Amino acid sequence: MKKRIAIITTGYFPVPATRGGAVENLVENLINENERKGNVDLNIFSAYDKKAEKLSRKYKNTSFEFIKTPKIIKKLDLLIYYFFSKIAKKEKSMSYRYILQRLYFIDRVAFFLKENNYDRVVIENHATLFMAMKKHKNYLKYCGKYYYHLHNKVGSMYGCEDIIKQTYKVLGVSNYINGTLRELLGKTDIKYDVLPNRIDSTKFRENFSVEELTNLKESFDIKPGERVVLFSGRLNAEKGIRELLLAWKQLNKPNAKLLIVGSYYFASGMKSDYEQELKVLTESMKDKIIFSGYVDYNEIPKFLRIADVVVVPSVWDEPGSLSVIEALSAYKPLITTCTGGTSEYADNDSSIVLPNDEHLVDNIAKSLDELLDNREKRAEMTRRLKVKARNWGIGEFYNNFVDEMER
Repeated sequence: MKKRIAIITTGYFPVPATRGGAVENLVENLINENERKGNVDLNIFSAYDKKAEKLSRKYKNTSFEFIKTPKIIKKLDLLIYYFFSKIAKKEKSMSYRYILQRLYFIDRVAFFLKENNYDRVVIENHATLFMAMKKHKNYLKYCGKYYYHLHNKVGSMYGCEDIIKQTYKVLGVSNYINGTLRELLGKTDIKYDVLPNRIDSTKFRENFSVEELTNLKESFDIKPGERVVLFSGRLNAEKGIRELLLAWKQLNKPNAKLLIVGSYYFASGMKSDYEQELKVLTESMKDKIIFSGYVDYNEIPKFLRIADVVVVPSVWDEPGSLSVIEALSAYKPLITTCTGGTSEYADNDSSIVLPNDEHLVDNIAKSLDELLDNREKRAEMTRRLKVKARNWGIGEFYNNFVDEMER
């Protein structure tokens, strides 16, 4: 009999991932692959979204519990976010954007866990979700059956330390991120395994028509023959976008443009002071830099296709960057940094992996100067990636996930 597996998503954005989100896109890839293979029955707990709910109806091997946030909670969350971002001027005001929504989401998930029976429960990333295991003593009901799919470093355990310590297994996106939790929790009986991030590589290797690619370039005033350097990700300080812009300022490449794809927080509509700072920084070179704003995830492969070089210059400890994996899966020459778990995905054999130190800006500039002027080196990096990342894909991720659920 097929196992019935509940996946508790973040409670921010929906699955299917109609509003973006790295974790949400990963879960969507998982349910798409399960639709093809059908090895397990999935039940997804997701924030409600009209478009996502409509898309969910096509799935036969996955059921959905969409949790709709009451309007009063949405309004109160906006007030809380306004206070911390505009009045208190908190640096990471994004953390305060969905506080009440998440608490409501957790309460409803806890109820469903109590009222139903699942063979496995998978908690996606955020430690607050363990409150759903705490309520109604669900952690006892699902003892030995709940897993923690860890994508980021845990900062707080929200009063759930003992329950987290009773997790059957942590499935981290890298050895690095597993190590951070192991250090935080100390000695426990938790099992740790790495479930490497993967994407739907077929989408990132799609053969777009010349007309499609030409139209995309023209929409951003990229002229024929101009080389394109691509950054794709959230416009946060930790992603190293400032360092990339400063490096670009050093270069004198009259026949190249820097294309910045992304926004502060996916499709939330939130704006940050940091974005405004970036716009000021780029004022003197605005004819060579393009800000696309938020782009639907399904469009990212097309943007990668027009790129000659991709830069992911993170200045924090990336657990397992999807932007890195996307570039590698698309066989694109990549410049990135040796931070966190990145070196478990990218290496200097097929990419340029730079130290995250005081010389980062200069080193990004030098690396870009070298790659943009060396077509042969770019071609060689692509050839090596076709070997390294040939079998990377959501099929591998799905098989690994199902295997973990069987253990």
